[in-house]
Amino acid sequence: MTLASETMDELRKPPTDEPWQGGIRLNEEQLRARRTRSIAIALALGAFVAVIFAVTIVRLGSAALQRPIYMQPVQPAQRTK
Repeated sequence: MTLASETMDELRKPPTDEPWQGGIRLNEEQLRARRTRSIAIALALGAFVAVIFAVTIVRLGSAALQRPIYMQPVQPAQRTK
């Protein structure tokens, strides 16, 4: 460490009566902005997932409910007497 970095660390530390936890303390306005931004990102992500799901269902169409013949359950053979 250099003398300058040690001096900067000392300047950033709070008074000795509080334990040093590091980082930046945000005020109420910044916390509110962060929360609003997080909610907007979550809504955008949810909308994106919904659009991808809808497009997938539309592209599959009615074929989504029809299984190929090799996936059909096997029918038991009829017994003849």
